[in-house]
Amino acid sequence: MADALVQIALPTETLQQLQQLADAQHRSIDEVVRDLLLQELPGLPPLPADVEAELAAFDSLSDDVLWLLAASAMSADQQRQLAALNDAAQQRPLTDDEAQRQQELIDMYDRVLVRRAQAASILKQRGYELDKLTSN
Repeated sequence: MADALVQIALPTETLQQLQQLADAQHRSIDEVVRDLLLQELPGLPPLPADVEAELAAFDSLSDDVLWLLAASAMSADQQRQLAALNDAAQQRPLTDDEAQRQQELIDMYDRVLVRRAQAASILKQRGYELDKLTSN
């Protein structure tokens, strides 16, 4: 799903509070408002603190690094392992070790997706077209 741009009118005092919060967190007002809104919406689980911290640091990354992150993926071996474990889980109960490895790989996959999405979002905000990401 693509991000949508929403424009809202805020009281000056509220904008000043948001600016102070953004400055303290070394983030943009847009990010602070987005995160505040997302925290308040029901059904959206919060990200782990380490993931939030990592994603917050993306704003200071160069465009070249963001392009690399936006195009990143799990290794082919990890993808094969996850596919094999998912197939096995359809056929039989996984052993404890297999289930643990499957969950580790799912967690890796989720983090790659979140990193890719954040990097792509920042690149889009910086004015780049993301067509070349979807053509791979």
